Amino acid sequence: MYCPDCRAEYREGIATCPDCEVQLVAEMPPENPDADLVPVFETADVSLLPIVKSLLDSAGIPYVAQGEEALSVLPVGRWGAGISQSGRGLAATFRVEEGRAKEAAELLRPLADGESPAEPEEA
Repeated sequence: MYCPDCRAEYREGIATCPDCEVQLVAEMPPENPDADLVPVFETADVSLLPIVKSLLDSAGIPYVAQGEEALSVLPVGRWGAGISQSGRGLAATFRVEEGRAKEAAELLRPLADGESPAEPEEA
């Protein structure tokens, strides 16, 4: 059994890491689970965050949103005031698995172009 946080190994029968107080897992998780994630969308517009999440969730595309906390906490306005990787100000970046990047980028393209997104198709 392994702790997913501190990565310590424990004998069978122990269910919780005594240091981290989290449930142990049978297999060690990957060292850097975000390593194969690629950026597909970046925005400084906090009003787009729930739309992007909804579109990705509806399509069943797992994602990681980085920087959204700063956008929702800081009073930066619609276009941001900090520094992003693209140089457009403070921004949230959505990353997905490399194998789903093209699909996610196509789904989010209307938002990147300033248009309304198409409704996702029913599965």
